[in-house]
Amino acid sequence: MSTDLKTVNSDWQKVRFDEIATVVTDRIDKPIESGLKDYIGLEHLDTDCIRIKRFGSTEDVDATKFLCKNGDIIFGKRNSYLRKVAISDRDAVVSAHSMVLRPTGDKIYPDFLPCFMQSSIFWKTAHSISEGSMSPTIKWKTLAAQEFWLPSIEEQKKISELLWSIEDNIQKTEKLIETTETLKQGLLNELLTKGIGHTRFKDSELGRIPEEWKVIRLGDITEMSQYGLSLPLKEEGEYPILKMDNLVNGLVNVNGLKYVDIDEDTFEKFRLQKGDILFNRTNSYEHVGRTSIFTLDENYVFASYLIRLKIAEDLADPYFITKYLIHYNYDIKKIATKSIQQANINAKNLSNYKIRLPNLNEQREIVSILNNIEQRLQNQKEHINKLESLKRKLINEFLTGNLKAERDL
Repeated sequence: MSTDLKTVNSDWQKVRFDEIATVVTDRIDKPIESGLKDYIGLEHLDTDCIRIKRFGSTEDVDATKFLCKNGDIIFGKRNSYLRKVAISDRDAVVSAHSMVLRPTGDKIYPDFLPCFMQSSIFWKTAHSISEGSMSPTIKWKTLAAQEFWLPSIEEQKKISELLWSIEDNIQKTEKLIETTETLKQGLLNELLTKGIGHTRFKDSELGRIPEEWKVIRLGDITEMSQYGLSLPLKEEGEYPILKMDNLVNGLVNVNGLKYVDIDEDTFEKFRLQKGDILFNRTNSYEHVGRTSIFTLDENYVFASYLIRLKIAEDLADPYFITKYLIHYNYDIKKIATKSIQQANINAKNLSNYKIRLPNLNEQREIVSILNNIEQRLQNQKEHINKLESLKRKLINEFLTGNLKAERDL
């Protein structure tokens, strides 16, 4: 922060980092003997997230680690450009690639310290004092000597209360998303096995289904099943080509596009049209079978590890089939051929995969119900993104003196 800030904000003070934080160096040589079950590694800290959402087990780690208490700040001292700092909500064992910090002294409001450590000012300094090229690391001695301008304790308190209220809102929305996801999965199970309003059921090779439903092969409703282009991909070119990485959450994500140069006839043969289903036929076992529907207006072709399914729309709704294949991905994997680090589902086996099929009108009703709940989920996720963006903006505005909690909010 510029040194003239103190002139503008007379109640601000310049502090060394070790005047507001102390490093905790309680060590444990054998984590499994600590009496603690939870382990916090750098992989458990998320960028720009003040809370720890997942933990490892002390049974899976060895070598010397640190101990932390409930409320301690865990700071990722290695690769600080990842901006990993969070508060532990429990006693735990912590990676030696982290620092365990606690607020100290009368120049910092305790709840303000983790907020301050999420600011651009702090991360800019942290990055500048990192040492090493392969895996840059920060030493406590160096961090301790860094100086920062901070607002008054009273101002810190007001800023903290505002920022933590936003964080509480984020957490509540995350729990709402979890509830909505559970509702969605329950609806999927119900709608894809029992349908809407049926009272009479029959036995089938896929279990009990409504009397009006059929069990069919996927190939029975497919007009085309086609492998994609096997060509060198370029950073620039005439036509964007979709790869397995572009299939995200049932839709097409155009981040990280590659391109191909092909003639007009080849383009027409592999040109994607709205309603085409893209199926990832070769990948790791975890990701094989990933499915998305193409809904874009622009011209795209698709790569060889994908299968394009063109559904006969007088028999089935492609959106329904997409949702069905996504939901039953765990079952589709059973027809995969496994090899070292890869799995494959060829077009023939996919064509022979059997599904439960309602009539066309009911398919569309099911899609409408699921779209509504997915839109609700999307709105909730966008709300979180807006809150996180607001929080980041406010932290930086407060710490550059552009905002003052008691005056501007």
